[in-house]
Amino acid sequence: MFMLMGVFLVIPVTSWTVLAAHGIFGGRPDDTWSQAVLTPILEEAWKLLPLGLFLLFSRRATSMSLADYTLAGAGAGVGFQLMEELTRRWLNSGIIGRTYGYSTTLLGGETIHWDFWTLFPGRFEESIFPTIMSVSHPVHTGMVALGIGMAVRFRKRLGNVIFVFPALLLAWAIVDHAAYNGQYELPGWFMRISDWTGSGYRTKGAFLLLLALGLFLDYAALYKVRSRLPIKKGELFVNPVAELWYLAGSLLARRERFAGVMAWTRERREMGFSLLYGNREAASLQERLQTRLSLHFRVAAGMTGLLMAGLVIGGYAAYWHAHVHPPDTGCFSCMFDSMQDWWDRLSFREKSALVLGAFALSLMFVGFWPALGFALTAASIPASGHEIAADIRNPKRLLTPENAISTLLALALSRIPFGRAAERLGKKGRLKEWLEKLLKRRKKPEPDLPNKGHKPDGKEPPRKKPDETPPRSDADDYVHWSKAKYRGVELYDGKNGALGEFDGIDVEKGIFYEAKSAKGLDRIHPKTGKPQQTPQEFTDKQLYQKTKVRIQNLQKAVGTRRTSDGTPEIPTLDQIKGIRNFQFQLDGDSPALRAAAENSLNRLRQEFPDYTFSIRFGVN
Repeated sequence: MFMLMGVFLVIPVTSWTVLAAHGIFGGRPDDTWSQAVLTPILEEAWKLLPLGLFLLFSRRATSMSLADYTLAGAGAGVGFQLMEELTRRWLNSGIIGRTYGYSTTLLGGETIHWDFWTLFPGRFEESIFPTIMSVSHPVHTGMVALGIGMAVRFRKRLGNVIFVFPALLLAWAIVDHAAYNGQYELPGWFMRISDWTGSGYRTKGAFLLLLALGLFLDYAALYKVRSRLPIKKGELFVNPVAELWYLAGSLLARRERFAGVMAWTRERREMGFSLLYGNREAASLQERLQTRLSLHFRVAAGMTGLLMAGLVIGGYAAYWHAHVHPPDTGCFSCMFDSMQDWWDRLSFREKSALVLGAFALSLMFVGFWPALGFALTAASIPASGHEIAADIRNPKRLLTPENAISTLLALALSRIPFGRAAERLGKKGRLKEWLEKLLKRRKKPEPDLPNKGHKPDGKEPPRKKPDETPPRSDADDYVHWSKAKYRGVELYDGKNGALGEFDGIDVEKGIFYEAKSAKGLDRIHPKTGKPQQTPQEFTDKQLYQKTKVRIQNLQKAVGTRRTSDGTPEIPTLDQIKGIRNFQFQLDGDSPALRAAAENSLNRLRQEFPDYTFSIRFGVN
């Protein structure tokens, strides 16, 4: 946020102040008094504006460490430096700059150094034998902010005179800045002052020494409240070596824990300084730290979802446009080709500037790591324009084994639960149907009446052994459903979806066998005190409704297949479509159950007059 304030607050305020000064006193911005006197004073002062506002209005200001002061000042300086460099590059002029790049001079060579090996990028040196330089804005502002933090920390012990120290650091930064801007125009006495301060070459070293001192004072202060802070296993007290060790270990070994370890380390430091220096309002904010962190990740996920939704809507619009208005020669996929062509023409610095811009914009709404991920994702889209265009033109490219493997790896790396991946995989074959059938077989049977029949005279019939032959009707075609030639025959539709199964089929005799269980039908519900299901409700569901759906699905089905416990051989759909006889085998038997079953069968006979329906009771 301090970096964004350096972009959107400090730069406009500085520009308006300079313009106002010229409006009052006249002159041009390239005049010596403006460029070498007014501009350095205003820039170095206004870059401290975000820190001043934070100290005045934030309840967390009293719990800031010296490192926090440094980061706050350096963050505003980073934002200011970023926009200053971008503006200069966009407005680059001169034949030398256009030929050899921005910041290249005839005698001084490269004057602005943005390379990997520079600790603080942005050093200015312009001469064959340079004698003066200026460090970047983050170094100046970070050094002054660190001095302000030390003054605030030791004000009660040393008095208000301590604020002379940050004032001297600010004056040092202004002298460095002014001496560089007006090195050939300013009077000799001023340049001698610049020589006394090191002509810009000692500023970086002084800042590093102050930063090391600030870190030492921070951890020395945390040592005073070590008994009130959480300590990791093996950690004697809060120290930077242990913190860096845990952070590096989480990043290298278990990267999913890195953000959590970093947040925990930061919260522990803030808690320590709240206990040391914070007022009640600052201390009360400790409980909200983790909530804000979770909120940032949710916002980041929401932004990712919006991005994906935009891509889906764009793809649908392209499809609609191509098929509804075929004469139009608009090319949606060509947009991605052009995007990558444009991206490839950019230099490394321009690409980096765009990524930093996306990072700065997203940082306004989410935390550091979600903003970094969003910026890198935004950069990967134009960099993969040709691949995206090829996928749009030929979606079958996504069905290759390589893409399938990469998709599974992406799911695993993103830590999406593997069950979802298995579900998607199952839609391609029979995995999903096999799982559904397995779960269905393992389900508890539907509530049914106990296997106790009652004679009309009220006497209890004798118990029969499990292997006793079930009662027979007048028909001679009785066959137990488990003895049928074909068992476990399932119907499926054009989308390979299951449409129900038959327990047994006899093609020669033309009979569908359906086994129904009525065990537990008289079980009493503990809350209502009544049976969970009446016999009529049971038969309407198990006999009438399911059979009606099965007959209708026979017309929708496109084929048959065996279930997991079915017979190796099963009949084809054409062989069973002509069967018109359903025989139900029910393991319960009671007058109420018989009457209910007859009612349900009569409903089937009325709706399907060309079918025959019969039932046998007491079949185990």
